[in-house]
Amino acid sequence: MSGFADQLLLRFLDNSFVNDLLTNKVGLADLFNTTYEVETIDVRQLDLALVQRKEFVFPAFETIRTSGTDERIIPATERVKVDRTQPRRGRLAWIDVFLSVLVATKVQSKKMPIESITTKNLLDKIGGASSIAELKTKLGALYPPSVVDAFFKKTRITSVDDFKSRPTLFLEFAYKAPPPFDPADPANARDFNLNVCVQFQPELKINEALQTAKLSRSILENEYDSVSNQEGVEINTPFAFVVIFADASVVDGAVPNLTAAQIRTGIKDLFKGEHMLAHFA
Repeated sequence: MSGFADQLLLRFLDNSFVNDLLTNKVGLADLFNTTYEVETIDVRQLDLALVQRKEFVFPAFETIRTSGTDERIIPATERVKVDRTQPRRGRLAWIDVFLSVLVATKVQSKKMPIESITTKNLLDKIGGASSIAELKTKLGALYPPSVVDAFFKKTRITSVDDFKSRPTLFLEFAYKAPPPFDPADPANARDFNLNVCVQFQPELKINEALQTAKLSRSILENEYDSVSNQEGVEINTPFAFVVIFADASVVDGAVPNLTAAQIRTGIKDLFKGEHMLAHFA
């Protein structure tokens, strides 16, 4: 197992291996979804455009930051706020392979323009009510119970007449349907950057692997300036971590009472829950 990391490191020299790993083994979609929050767009097509940068055994140094005040009393009272930074003096984490990747996408925006807004008395909308219990039941068909409870608690409404005396309107928004998706439309073509950090784990030390990956990501996120969104899409994390375990280390019983298949599934789910990816080679 001692040669696992060395052998894998050399394999990353081969561009075809890297392309296959990103595209077919780990998956561009998983890397993209780890990095970006895609609530406002629908990604219709995702392709590897270019591996822009490849760096081996990449060090991530932590900066020590301290803040406080300097104070003196003589000859006059003075107090000065002081912020100190000590670059490269904190913890050190290693990224086995760092990849700067450009992906080309075809996307469709989920945004829909408002076509019309109609207003109606809320009591008319629900068809009237003769008791406060009936009123709450009918409102519960329109809104979650927590919203209904919060409304009555805040307004302190205790009767239907009290409800009628309040200005309660129901607003209904109608949206225009989005235009049909056109992959040839240049407006639907967007390029996104992915910072892929790969770490090797020759032995099946799950806890240690997760600790190392999370520490490395934390250091990188604190040390490098990054934007909060790209192409109008929110960034979950600017660094997508992929931990590659030695597949030979995953055997039945390596984790008590689990089969090899269950171990692989469990590790992938564990890392996915931490916005990271696990792979076996």
